[in-house]
Amino acid sequence: MRGSAGAWSHSPSPRHAELLLLLALHRDGLSAARLAEALFADPARTVTVRAELSRLRRHLGALLEARPYRLAARAEVAVLGPDDPYDLLPGSAAPAVREVRAALAGGALRLPGRSGVAQPPASSSANSSSLGSSSAAPPSGTTV
Repeated sequence: MRGSAGAWSHSPSPRHAELLLLLALHRDGLSAARLAEALFADPARTVTVRAELSRLRRHLGALLEARPYRLAARAEVAVLGPDDPYDLLPGSAAPAVREVRAALAGGALRLPGRSGVAQPPASSSANSSSLGSSSAAPPSGTTV
């Protein structure tokens, strides 16, 4: 991460990497219930999601906003994915991550790059099938 206050890095846990991927793809944000559904196929697991987001906020501070949970709108987000979409978070069994892998492999989704937001084709619902799309404020010019 780089910003006006300097640069720092953090290696997220596998669960935090899943959350960051979902928040990068859904810049408008997702509720705790939607994130629980995406990660656990159980929208009732909101307490677990909120606890993980609280832990993640210790590392991201103002880059992580709530109601709905989202990355700050002024943050430039780039997801550096592997060459093979099925190698994206390979240890993850989260339903939404499996959907993202399949959408990437099928060309229905692009990961956010340095110049913008994930772009599904106009006819694709890959970005909203089970998660829905719900936008995401650190100093201007902050890169996550």
